[in-house]
Formats: sequence, structure tokens, C-alpha cells
Amino acid sequence: MRSALPKVLHPLCGRPMLDHVLDVAAQLDADAVTVVLAPDTIDAVGPRLMQRGAPVPACVAQHERRGTGHATLQAQATPAARTTDVLVLLGDAPLLRPASARAVIAARRDAGALVGILSFRTPEPAGYGRIVRDAAGAVRGIVEERAASPAERALDECNSGVLCFDGAWLWPALASLPANPASGEYYLTDLVAAAIAARGPGAAVASIVGDAREAWGVNDRQQLAAVADVLHQRILDAHMRAGVMIINPATVTIDHGVVIGRETTILPGSVLCGTTAIGAACVIGPHTTVIDATIADRVAVRHSYLEACVVPADAELGPFATLRGTDGAGQ
Repeated sequence: MRSALPKVLHPLCGRPMLDHVLDVAAQLDADAVTVVLAPDTIDAVGPRLMQRGAPVPACVAQHERRGTGHATLQAQATPAARTTDVLVLLGDAPLLRPASARAVIAARRDAGALVGILSFRTPEPAGYGRIVRDAAGAVRGIVEERAASPAERALDECNSGVLCFDGAWLWPALASLPANPASGEYYLTDLVAAAIAARGPGAAVASIVGDAREAWGVNDRQQLAAVADVLHQRILDAHMRAGVMIINPATVTIDHGVVIGRETTILPGSVLCGTTAIGAACVIGPHTTVIDATIADRVAVRHSYLEACVVPADAELGPFATLRGTDGAGQ
């Protein structure tokens, strides 16, 4: 990211990237959550985990970066290791939806498999590990691109990196996993072959996600912007489905967590951020910025800037009004 800020704390729609991933675990009612971090990021990420409130995820350091299998092994001493299903998510893949995570858990349970894989199809699979299946359609393994044959490279079903394991089987298998001979690292994907070797066909199953964008990861600021676009469109769609009129959505910015009542109209050029809550039947905009403000019902705000203030019902503000509260309760 070419930044002093840890990648998982870069903001997406008003909150850190990591929060979007942790929200998936929260919506699954996970028994325990462990966040595995590089040691130089713990001081920055730890306080953010505390801010989320109870239950606070456990936080462990991976002192040596020796692959995804090695990273997962760092969680073995935490409560997350004592669960029936161990779901591994990626901190830099914030587009995953809870329904897709539930699907891969259900697929593993229903099949009685040791490993569940969330896969996706794409016409441009370059850079991803490929899902290899046998003639009957059963998963035979995951092959990384650099080790793939020409026929395997042509496959369009890819590994998202999201994996679900039988918890009782995972930890002994992970402890005995050999290092990859090419890199010396330990890869979670190698557990797929280990599961099939231990139990035969059906030991690993893949659930194909309908929207390949859920597998998008973030490795630079261009990818961060692309992911933000997808998340923001989800926010806009949710508000419009709930009865909010957004005129020219491409010109409107609304953060995650902003509350807007029914029959409210958001006009072009408006920016709604932070803990903003807007009542019903309001008109906001055009070209209005609202940050951490509370606006009651039937308010009209045009060409104005509001921050940390409270606006009573039926008020009309602007054009060119500026309101700032000092403690979130100013008017």
C-alpha cells in the first residue's frame, strides 16, 4: 500500500477494511474469533479491535511470515481452535458476504467433508489457484498457478482463499503439514490434498460463489478503490430498497452506518459520513456535506455543511449554511 498505516486499517466507506471482514464473523454468530497479524501491526490494529466492543477478538502475532498454513497455526492456542468448524477469512478481502460464508460452512457439514472451499468462476483466472475436479465433479485439489499444467491453467474455477475445516481434524493435520518445497512456506491449500489422501474423494467440497467480486483482495490503492466502489454501491442499493430516493447515485457518497429514513431524497453532490442519522421525508442537497449529525424529520438542507450538530424537525437550512457542534449536540 506504500503507507505507514497497516493495510487492514485503510478505510472503506467510513470504516477500516478489517471491520468489514469481522462483521461477517459477527453475523455468523461465531463462537470465537482470532485475528492473526504481523507483529509490527498489532499496536495499531489492537486498539481498533477493542473499539468494536464485546466480544473482543483474540489477537495473535505471526512472528515469521511462513505462509497461510503457518498463520492459521498461530491461532491454535486461542478459543477459536476449539470450535466444530474453523472458518478462515482474509483480512484484505472485505467483499465477502455472510451468506457466502454460511454456504461454505453448510457445504462442508452437509457432505461430512474435512475441508470446505469457497470458489469462484472467472474468465480471467490469472494469479489464482485453480480448483481441480475429477470426471465425476469431485474436488481433487487446489493447484497454484505457478505449479499448474497448461490444462490446469485453462480452468476457470478458482480458490477465493476462504476455507472451512473440520476443527477436530484441522489442528493435527496442520501441525504435520510439510513445507512447500519451492518456497519453504506452509500453505492451507495443501490441506485439501491431505484431506483427500486421508479420506478419499469427498473429503473436500467447493461451494461456488455467485459473484466473483466477493473474492477480490486488496494489495494496492487501485484495488482499494475498486473494492470501495462495490461496497458503496451495496450501501446505496440498500438505502434505495428501504425507501430512500437517491438522485444520480454516482454523484452521492454515503458511509457505512449512516441512517436515512423513508421518503427522504438525497440530491446530487451530497456526502453523508460518520454517525449521521437523517429522519423521514427530508431533502438533503444538492451539494451538501453532513458529518456525524442528527437530522429530524421533514428537514430541507441545501448547499450546506453540517458537522456534529442536531437539526430539529421541519427546519430549512441553506443555501450556504454552516453548522458545527462541539460535542455532537450543538445546533
